[in-house]
Amino acid sequence: MSDFPFVVDIQDSAHFEQQVLELSKQQPVLVDFWADWCQPCKVLIPLLTKLSEEYKGAFILAKVNADEQQELVAAAGVRNLPTVKLYKDGIVVDEFMGAKTESELRQFLDAHIENDTDNKIKEALSCSDAGDYEQATEILKNLNQQDPSNSGVYIAIAKVYLQSGDFENCEAVLKALPANIQATDDVKKLQDELNLAKATSDAPDVSELLSQLESDPDNHEVRLQLANQYIVSHQYEQALEALLYILIQDMSFQDGAAKATMLKIFEILGPQEALTRSYRTKLATLLY
Repeated sequence: MSDFPFVVDIQDSAHFEQQVLELSKQQPVLVDFWADWCQPCKVLIPLLTKLSEEYKGAFILAKVNADEQQELVAAAGVRNLPTVKLYKDGIVVDEFMGAKTESELRQFLDAHIENDTDNKIKEALSCSDAGDYEQATEILKNLNQQDPSNSGVYIAIAKVYLQSGDFENCEAVLKALPANIQATDDVKKLQDELNLAKATSDAPDVSELLSQLESDPDNHEVRLQLANQYIVSHQYEQALEALLYILIQDMSFQDGAAKATMLKIFEILGPQEALTRSYRTKLATLLY
């Protein structure tokens, strides 16, 4: 029996059924197929064990000795050691072969497993969405003290600064991120939102812009300002509708500003978002 509470040594097929297939319906189970003679296995196992403790039960590490459990190895289709498979709801959702660095293992796990930090970040951002910026900042500052190297915490702090209108601190946090983190899609999107928020900070608010459009519905400059304000407040569908109206009336308005802004929304939302797919089709219909 393992000395670690979140690690289990699989004894036979029945044990695998209980501790992997059934348990994975409640929480993720990471199965490590290993052997004593396998040198990469000896490097990998201590790292996986360490992470199982760090993640505090967010996943269970199940170890399968390939020499002792050959039937399980064959049933799982394992051909090389080490092989690691992640089970959720009784099925394999991801896997890899060979040794990985601790950083690579964290990336693999974080793609599928929420840890305490992730949950706290979500809590903070929910507070920020509700306008409670003080509580959001407090949660994230505490997280930062506990895990000062976690870039996800810094990105969340930048989001709160942006939502609260503190553009200067938002920009400072983003600029302080390592270059490889700045290059990620999440940070690029956040930087785009910051740039837009700064550009529209002195513009009239939504109610005033709507009032202007009531008396002058074909004022494309006002409607473009309205779209930008909608983007800042994450009302993307309203923004896209405003931009589509401009495009229908005057595709070349301000050298295609409406089209460029619509494309920027697509980047922020991502290609798989339903709004992106829907309005890309509408844009294509206008263009072609």
